[in-house]
Amino acid sequence: MSEFFSTAGRKLTTLLGTFFVFALLAACSSQSPESVAGDYMKAAANNRVEEAIGYFALGDIKENDLTAVKGKLQMIVGQQYSVIQDNGGLDSVSTNLVEKNEDGTSATVMVETKFKNGQSKKDRMTLIQESGKWKIRLK
Repeated sequence: MSEFFSTAGRKLTTLLGTFFVFALLAACSSQSPESVAGDYMKAAANNRVEEAIGYFALGDIKENDLTAVKGKLQMIVGQQYSVIQDNGGLDSVSTNLVEKNEDGTSATVMVETKFKNGQSKKDRMTLIQESGKWKIRLK
């Protein structure tokens, strides 16, 4: 019986070790503008407001204005959530890189959101590099 637990323990340790290696690689890899735009839409679709706000470039916002800007972003995420819910929920999100500037610090992404009721919506997002990460530019 102890041999079973020993073998099962080694298998579990190997499985957990593999999981953590993949998680570490995913966290260390630089995300693309397309993946950030898609992740933002998924966060909005699930009403994960704080996560969704985290995808925006807020580095240039003055400290005095940050609370007001975050309040407006909460409203925007709430509106997107309502649109998605009014259309039966999120079916899928697809993203395509439209253009990237020469120095790789700005990109435009086309985001197509397909809803469960069969409708779809296309949005254009501009993303910029902020502290080495892709973030959605505020207009």
